[in-house]
Order: sequence, then C-alpha cells, then structure tokens
Amino acid sequence: MNDPKNPVPTSLATRRSIAITFVIMGILMGTIGFVLDLNGGPSALHVLTWVGGGPFGYGFVSLIYVRHGALK
Repeated sequence: MNDPKNPVPTSLATRRSIAITFVIMGILMGTIGFVLDLNGGPSALHVLTWVGGGPFGYGFVSLIYVRHGALK
C-alpha cells in the first residue's frame, strides 16, 4: 500500500520516460512555433519556441540526472 507519509520512489524507467516525454513536447512546441512563424503566422507564435524550450530543458536535464542515478 502507498503510505502518503512515506511514498514509494519512482523507478528509473518511469523517470526516464517522463523526461523523454518532456523533451518531445518541447521539441514539438518549438518546431510548431518555428514553422508557423516562418509560414507567415502571427509573430506572437514565436513565443511557442521560447515556451517549448522550458520542457525541453527540463527533460534534458532530467535525463542527465536519471543517467547519473543509474550509474550509482
């Protein structure tokens, strides 16, 4: 049973798949914003490239930490 005061730590595979999901989301957001901006969309779509950088960076750093944890 999961005790809320003592939660079960997530496995490395779960953390890795969450990190990869964030990386993919960031790449997709950045690509969509970039392509729509190049194809004559409103310049406000450029914000998607900046917003997409957040999940990409978080996922990339998380992947590094998961790999570091797997090597211990």
